[in-house]
Amino acid sequence: MDRRELLFAAALLLTAVLVSGGLAYAVALPFEEGFEGTDHGLYPSGDTWTNLSWGMGAYVTEYNFLSGSKSFRLNSWPFAAQMDYVVLDELPAHLSYEAAVCLDATSGWEALIGFMDRYNSTYPMWNFFCVDGAASSVSFCGEEQVELGSYTRGNWCTVRADLNYESLTAKLWVDGELVGQGVEITPREFYYAPMGDVVTDQWGVASEATFAWSNIVYFDDLHLWESSTLLTVNIDVKPGSTTNPINLGAEGVLPVCVFSSESFDATQIDPFTCELAGAPVALRGDAPMAHLEDVDGNGLLDVMLQFEIQELDPVQLSGGWAVLVGSLMAEDMTYASSAQGEEFVGMDQVALAMHGVRTRGRSRR
Repeated sequence: MDRRELLFAAALLLTAVLVSGGLAYAVALPFEEGFEGTDHGLYPSGDTWTNLSWGMGAYVTEYNFLSGSKSFRLNSWPFAAQMDYVVLDELPAHLSYEAAVCLDATSGWEALIGFMDRYNSTYPMWNFFCVDGAASSVSFCGEEQVELGSYTRGNWCTVRADLNYESLTAKLWVDGELVGQGVEITPREFYYAPMGDVVTDQWGVASEATFAWSNIVYFDDLHLWESSTLLTVNIDVKPGSTTNPINLGAEGVLPVCVFSSESFDATQIDPFTCELAGAPVALRGDAPMAHLEDVDGNGLLDVMLQFEIQELDPVQLSGGWAVLVGSLMAEDMTYASSAQGEEFVGMDQVALAMHGVRTRGRSRR
């Protein structure tokens, strides 16, 4: 039995009196909530939040927070989760959410962050994070449960999911680090045998029923927004240099490394699609000047790209940053600029030399 089935089984133990029948007002994207506009000890003000499953209580507190001066404190009964949500007025194909969560150091056991069905009933959550104090872990439950890392009660942890409902995959982040990519998720609307038709347009937070007398959890800095499919990668202009000087009056090529990681394979980059400050990858004959090399020594092959310095656009570099854009190779894994895959972007700081600087870049090939 997976976590969703366990949640569903626990939900069946609740009686109807524990479920709110109120109607929530829909919120527009982007949505942000830091609970600063509500007094200590009160439920979040306005018509935004609605209680779904009534546990021991939910209110704004000044006793524990990540930013500002307040957070949202939830506490469940041993057999009744405390679940509160907002209704989204749209479900875009690319949707991201982020939330900071903290389990009480002595009485916090399990917190959930994710989507709920639109009907006011008792049921599991979908495409959600679970911060588990008993297991000291952070996991995500889409189609399957995926372990993402460790967690220590009493600490704040920030989780983020970039959901792509077209490919039914997600990128997952914990404390700013990309820890999962291509993770399978459930659709926005689907059929689930124990419940029937499901529409996940309610997003919320929960203190799960854990059979402990008290399960105190805090939430802060909640964000939901329509996201891009753009992938962020780690690059290094002139590997080995700390200042990355560029003399725009010089001839020759500028090396740029795109790093691989446990969650990103840089070898799938299509060099024909790459541009740095408006300049395409330099060519040697008909072949792009690109090769594979483990630059950072982590055992993973990185990609070294070369760009003609005379092709760089000084205007795009004038802010002190070099921006690399491009696409991954199509599924056939051959260089083919006409069949681009997922797009990506990377940035690195640079220092422009003042002598011989051009006022205008050459036109692109």
